[in-house]
Amino acid sequence: MPEGHSIVDKAGHQRDSVRIKWYEDGTGRTYRQHHLGSDEVPDIEIASGDLATVDIYPRDAVPVFVGHYWLTGTPTPLAANVACTDYSGAKDGKLVAYRWDGESELSADKFHWVETE
Repeated sequence: MPEGHSIVDKAGHQRDSVRIKWYEDGTGRTYRQHHLGSDEVPDIEIASGDLATVDIYPRDAVPVFVGHYWLTGTPTPLAANVACTDYSGAKDGKLVAYRWDGESELSADKFHWVETE
């Protein structure tokens, strides 16, 4: 985050960094648009130098499945070749899986889940 800006995470901790969408180019976007998480991130433009060290995951790379994001809502690919299967299964969310058959472009209809309590 730019100097002087911070967010408070869901556990109440003040943070001066945010998780960005490493699978999308953030050029010309705001921190809120490029943040993977809540809308509590300031809606200020990202300076071009702030993304200078970020390697964007190529759209033609092999699909990757990730976790530790605690997403909500209906599971869907984050990008054509990026899927998260962490939908807060331990905290009244969903226990999520993706049935991958070797396809290079992921599909929302291949997610499977059960609600947890």
